Amino acid sequence: MSQEDSQWYAVYSRSRHEKQVDAMLQRQSLQTYLPLRRTWSRRRDRRVTVDLPALPGYLFVRCTLYGEVRARIKKTPGVIRVVENAGRPCVIPQTQIDSLRTVLERSFEVEAHPYFNIGDRVQVARGPFVGTQGYLIRVAPGRHKLVVAVEFVNQAVAIEIDAADVDPFTE
Repeated sequence: MSQEDSQWYAVYSRSRHEKQVDAMLQRQSLQTYLPLRRTWSRRRDRRVTVDLPALPGYLFVRCTLYGEVRARIKKTPGVIRVVENAGRPCVIPQTQIDSLRTVLERSFEVEAHPYFNIGDRVQVARGPFVGTQGYLIRVAPGRHKLVVAVEFVNQAVAIEIDAADVDPFTE
């Protein structure tokens, strides 16, 4: 298998099994990348740094995805599935893997953040609008702000709010 023919694929694993799945796939001679972020953890008597998955539940495998390789990956304990779109495995561009590596290697305070799409229902978790619910209607360009519509009797008002203050809506 040549390096030029291989591509990156995302693998979805069981919760909190990313490191074990990564080790098992490497034992099968597969090239893997588990994006880890370094963070502080409080112990009883001290604070230590720990490596946590930057994208919980996901890791990446670089290979030529023949049927037998795909079957080996899916049979690995802890693997739920290879990420697909319309029944075909999704190829992750090398540039995205490189960008992820660069950000995680050069920064200590990287935080996981939910990925929002326009139309997603969201809830404000922090700040002066805490508890407000609405729909994401646009992402303001260049300002890293979300604009959330809040419904009032078939009307809406829009507020700009910091993206860090918004979480996905859960009932």
